[in-house]
Amino acid sequence: MKIKIIATGSSKWERFIRRWGVSFLIGEDVLFDTFGDPGVFLNNLRKFNIDTGKIKHIVLSHDDWDHIAGLWYLIGNRKDITVYICPGFKQEIKDRIASFGVRVVEVEPFSVIKEGVFSSGQIESFCVGKTIFEQVLVIKFLTNLSIIAGCAHPGIINIIDVVQGHFLKEQVYSVLGGLHLKDNSREVNLDVIEKLRGAGIRKIVPMHCTGKQATRMIRERFGFGFVRAKEGDSIEL
Repeated sequence: MKIKIIATGSSKWERFIRRWGVSFLIGEDVLFDTFGDPGVFLNNLRKFNIDTGKIKHIVLSHDDWDHIAGLWYLIGNRKDITVYICPGFKQEIKDRIASFGVRVVEVEPFSVIKEGVFSSGQIESFCVGKTIFEQVLVIKFLTNLSIIAGCAHPGIINIIDVVQGHFLKEQVYSVLGGLHLKDNSREVNLDVIEKLRGAGIRKIVPMHCTGKQATRMIRERFGFGFVRAKEGDSIEL
């Protein structure tokens, strides 16, 4: 399945100017996260010739500003869109989404978005002094699973374990998105990277909050399995 990178912000400068976050289009009708700068997000949708009328499912990894800012500009007068959120999202965010009249689904521990595309369900973590409720997307193709993460606050290894627990015959093969390794020590990141290899990950596309140091280490350890991606790129998972 083709994954289009609509927007991504990864550097300290991009975070400072709030050009931060991620957004991915899965196929033509599933959008995962809506970036932190609405202007960049909407401009990129136009620049990459995305037909927003075909988008029927919007999945929000978590309710931090940098993953939901573009949402409000897509769901006006779109009763045909379903927005998938975690039950633990802030009530004001839930209420604002519902006020647009779209269908809102609070994901179960494991939810089907469409054929071959699933939500991990809510995974809870405690990060930077607060509890964060997050979900990842899982794409199934034959016996391979791919995980798309917004920030991976619960820890990418923990996320893989949660996802793998829902599948008996399939194996997580690839990981794409924010891995939240930017503030870790080299030693901690090396341990995570080795566990990723041990978990059978063969293709990895680190972005957003992964951090420069961790990205370099992933490239060194994964070799040809490492993929560098930028806005506008399409990746087959």
